[in-house]
Amino acid sequence: MTDNRFSRRSVLRGAGAVAGAGAIGGFGMTSARAAKDLRVLMAGGTWGEWVNKTFADPFAKAKGIEFVWKHGIGQEPIVMAQRVRPQWDLSHSSQTKAGQLVAMGLYRPWTAERIPNIEKVHPSFRYEQLVGKCHTPYGLCVNTKRITRPVDSWLDMWDPAFKGKVAFPAWNWQGEEVFHAINIALGGSVENIEPGIAKFKTLFKDNQCKIINNVEHTKQLLTADEVWIAPYFGARTEQAAAAGAPVEFVIPKEGGLSWIWNMALVANRPKDSLELADAFMNTTLEAEAQIAFARLTGYPPTNMEAMRNLPPDLKKLELSEADVELLGKLQRNTDYMAMFAFRDQYVERWNKEVLQAA
Repeated sequence: MTDNRFSRRSVLRGAGAVAGAGAIGGFGMTSARAAKDLRVLMAGGTWGEWVNKTFADPFAKAKGIEFVWKHGIGQEPIVMAQRVRPQWDLSHSSQTKAGQLVAMGLYRPWTAERIPNIEKVHPSFRYEQLVGKCHTPYGLCVNTKRITRPVDSWLDMWDPAFKGKVAFPAWNWQGEEVFHAINIALGGSVENIEPGIAKFKTLFKDNQCKIINNVEHTKQLLTADEVWIAPYFGARTEQAAAAGAPVEFVIPKEGGLSWIWNMALVANRPKDSLELADAFMNTTLEAEAQIAFARLTGYPPTNMEAMRNLPPDLKKLELSEADVELLGKLQRNTDYMAMFAFRDQYVERWNKEVLQAA
């Protein structure tokens, strides 16, 4: 379950922290206290449980520390509000949000000097702002019973034969980034979204595109035969297939997407906290831990040794080098700060010119 409250352990730990804050003027201001725990912002739910089980618990036991969690989505405003005196060491993130906050000086870049296991990760999943412990292949989910011709392009969604049976993610879910990726494939850029706006007008108006709001909503429409083709996650496509939908996952020839996930490194914390956070992040890039996490999540590892040596029960996660190169290709050409700067303007255009015009 995801919420905006502290975990039970966090509340207990927080009581002592608040008492100490009265003497020092805020959280995290003394190196001695900071070195005894790591304070983490993340969504929680099953993903939080898996992160805790695979990475946090073993690290805590090895170092003799505790983790303090604050669960809830959209944690970036907390980091922004605490710019001068941050209270948290790590914030679970994708490369997009992390890139924006690194540029603002709120997160620290990842470097191999501080986190040597970076060198073990495939270059496709290394960014200055984040290095993934896993990645989430994203492309097209295709109903192979209803669609018998080959599908290999994002533009296949515009086929009139799929009218009323195509779906696209809500803007505030994955839609914003998927729109920008397809806009780039159409020749646009983050600062020029005219190709995307014009093209998506026809998808919604002429092909009666539906909006999908989250992974469960998408799965419901796929299994009910209400949607035949839609952007979706590879692992979630497999889950829909297990639930009875005749679907397969396709990485479009223009390039797919892959959100990498790990903890962004909050800047301006005490030195001991910074070092402890780096040490923890280093463990998330180890092959054995990533394989264990892949078994829980259904998402592929990023460590090159783990990618090459997946055990038999995880061979389904194996990707060719060509597929890995395609994943995230369009995202690597995205200017995250321009996305951030124009986001209010672009969502207004999306709502008025694409959705309302349909």
